[in-house]
Amino acid sequence: MPEIDDLDPIFLSYRHSDGDTLAERAAWAFRAHGVPVWHDQTHLPPGQFRRRLREAMESGLSGAVLLITPDLTMSSIVREIELPTLLRLEANSAFTFAIGSTITDIDGKLDYGAPDRLVPQGLSVLSDFDQFPVTDHAGLARLAGEMAVRRVRRAAANDRLHLDIQTRLPPLGTPKVPLAVRTRAPSAGTSVPPPEAWGDFAPFLGELPRIVQSAGVRHLHITGGAHLSMAFALGAAVPTTTGLTVTVTDQDGDAWTTGTAPSVPLVQNDIPGRGTPADPVAVYLDLVPAAPNNGFRRYVDSHAYTHAVEISVAEREPIPANAGPALVAELHRRIGEIATGRPVHLFLRAPFPVAVMLGRASNTLRVTLHEWEREVEPPTYLEMATVSAGRSGSPVVSWTLDRQPAPIKKDCL
Repeated sequence: MPEIDDLDPIFLSYRHSDGDTLAERAAWAFRAHGVPVWHDQTHLPPGQFRRRLREAMESGLSGAVLLITPDLTMSSIVREIELPTLLRLEANSAFTFAIGSTITDIDGKLDYGAPDRLVPQGLSVLSDFDQFPVTDHAGLARLAGEMAVRRVRRAAANDRLHLDIQTRLPPLGTPKVPLAVRTRAPSAGTSVPPPEAWGDFAPFLGELPRIVQSAGVRHLHITGGAHLSMAFALGAAVPTTTGLTVTVTDQDGDAWTTGTAPSVPLVQNDIPGRGTPADPVAVYLDLVPAAPNNGFRRYVDSHAYTHAVEISVAEREPIPANAGPALVAELHRRIGEIATGRPVHLFLRAPFPVAVMLGRASNTLRVTLHEWEREVEPPTYLEMATVSAGRSGSPVVSWTLDRQPAPIKKDCL
């Protein structure tokens, strides 16, 4: 029996005829919760399904999820090959096994006897394992959250939990870390996170404090890279009020946790608004060593804001990591003064660590986040999500489904 590595992916076992869509949704829910997935639709060409378990085992597994759908009773591969092998692995306490089921009884409640009826395993009683209803996205999110909790209980080390995030690329080549958060990449012809990515990501952010607590650590180490709206939301999930120590490491390997350097000099410009006093304020943070972008002013000219403000670095040079804490504190102070109790629409052009740290600090603000969509003509900003740190559950209040001039919002799970 192979040795179990806590940082290996989990395996999805399911029936293709009626489980493909469910398995795909489950895979993205797990990835968004930091749990890598070995999913045959991602890793194998069509027609090679009988090879998937052998190849998955050779590459290493830390756990598995059996998805129960009505057609599973017709799957000899699951009943005779996959499930017996997975149950042998489960004999090792390091291997995590759970069941997600779509089968309910006449009262609409989860039918705990369905797995043993559909794919009986002799002396093994499947109803003894934890089962989760996965008839909707909320159920999948609960299952994914539980798998993440089980993973970090074994994988965290030295009072530190490592979270690596990537929102721009396909989930291949995932690093071996306790939480490897991967969301759906931008759709073809776009550069911003799709609404489905927010649908997977928002429940994870609500679970993140519990996941960190389950790991028994007080230090969260964040690496990787992400769309800045998602980076801000990630920070908002672990606000400074939690007392958690958070280190954000940039792509140069510099840690943005603490620092004694003063805040970098900033320039602030006010822009007359086209809205009424009841409308939100717009704040643009331009903190990168690149030429200014006029996209914010064009956007503000066609939208209703009480007023708008540009805050930029006085010198177009990289921000030192040890200046990060003072810079974020100053940005938070200025944004609070600009908002004066009103909602803030935030437009970020900043280093990844600044976005995370600013999200942590903005626990008194309700912030609507925008992303620069460079793949349309002309390029423009698109509204992504509204975030409020410190609230019960996910900090993501809503996200935008229809990215047209009159967006439709989806309440967070």
